[in-house]
Amino acid sequence: MLERGVLVLQIALCDDEKTCHESIKELIRQYKQANPDRSFSLSSFSSGTELLNHIDECGGFDLYILDCIMPEINGIELGNALRERNDAGILLYLTTSPDFALDSYRVDAFDYLLKPVDKNLFFQCLDKAYRSFLQTMQEVISVKTADSIRIIPVADIRYAERIEKQIYYYLTDNTVISSVTFNGSFQNTVADLLTHKGMLLVGSSYVVNLYHVTEVTKSDLILTGNLHVMVPRRMYQSVKKEWANFWLNGGRYHAF
Repeated sequence: MLERGVLVLQIALCDDEKTCHESIKELIRQYKQANPDRSFSLSSFSSGTELLNHIDECGGFDLYILDCIMPEINGIELGNALRERNDAGILLYLTTSPDFALDSYRVDAFDYLLKPVDKNLFFQCLDKAYRSFLQTMQEVISVKTADSIRIIPVADIRYAERIEKQIYYYLTDNTVISSVTFNGSFQNTVADLLTHKGMLLVGSSYVVNLYHVTEVTKSDLILTGNLHVMVPRRMYQSVKKEWANFWLNGGRYHAF
């Protein structure tokens, strides 16, 4: 996420053991100390249910560090639940058992480490995760607002909507950014946004990020955050095809 112009890797740690929380926090502290140019935020959760409730209310994270063996919802089930929400966050599994390794890759795990966690291997995982995160977040657009120019990561845009002569950008943190008034056509005005993979012009008033679309009906696109975008009847088949092709061609791994 971009916070005040700084790229911050948002990490969720989910483990039912307090000792693991303390050891991972300490490793992340050491990693930050060794990499002062990299920014992180860490949120801790003691169960999969707690994490999912937070995500449903506040949005997801860039990196998930998950224990495999937990009561109620184990780490693999939690990974499945994240993917069912179209969450493409990086999954790093920590566990005392090698038995879940194959299952972890079925939910597109980034890596799988055994406890006690080896410091060097953990740092290597954070290096790879940060590089992957940085590559995605470098995809940005600039939006001129009434009082500033906002730099918005394309990954954070659920959709953009034309309302009269302004464009409203609906973001994953549930904020809305409105542009200054524009001249000319809507399509020309959003041409830069449309160059990014996964961005689709829908009708004459919307650009939708297909990555955030969870369902296509004959009347609406349903997006994460329970948002709806109307689909013109004449475009239903083509929009549905574009959405299917996006996911068939690796949309989960490359949102743009």
